[in-house]
Amino acid sequence: MKNARKGKAAIWDSNVIKKMRSRLISPQQRLIFEISLFTGERVGAITQLKVNDCYKNGRVLDAITFASSTRKSTKHGEAATRQVAVHPDLRYHLERYTPPQAGYLFPTRLKSGSVSGHITTSAVDKYWRSIFADFGLSGYSTHSSRRWVINQLRKSGISIVTIAETMGMNIATVRLYLDDDPSECKRAIATLTV
Repeated sequence: MKNARKGKAAIWDSNVIKKMRSRLISPQQRLIFEISLFTGERVGAITQLKVNDCYKNGRVLDAITFASSTRKSTKHGEAATRQVAVHPDLRYHLERYTPPQAGYLFPTRLKSGSVSGHITTSAVDKYWRSIFADFGLSGYSTHSSRRWVINQLRKSGISIVTIAETMGMNIATVRLYLDDDPSECKRAIATLTV
């Protein structure tokens, strides 16, 4: 678990998710949280989403597109564009959000009212950390969603190969996100028959 921003982020559980949802008052922050929860994408890529990555003519698309230019580069070069099917629960949140006409899905505005770009990852991190502090939660970060998605998929019986493809990662990277679960190893051995 993370300590002083070092180590792995803690993985959400249903209780922490409920707490987060109860405090995410900002429509932008709430949708960023829901997108992170239902795609496992990094907050840096989520904050850079454009309206046309999620909507067409005001309607929610069937998949969210995370452009390669917004995703974290791999050690072998630029990350690939990733498309993620919109989960029904995420569709609910996207349909209730009022997106701008064009440009960034999560724009930030100057005091004059003009758009100056997109909300930053550090702004999201700061907002979420204030919620963690209010609830006395430690070890969580904006990366907790990514770990939660990967571990939920594995617990649902999805193969690591499919998880890697879904997340746009290689298998070795997926393994770094998996939580150690000794009981799962025990169950795996118990399935062997002669």
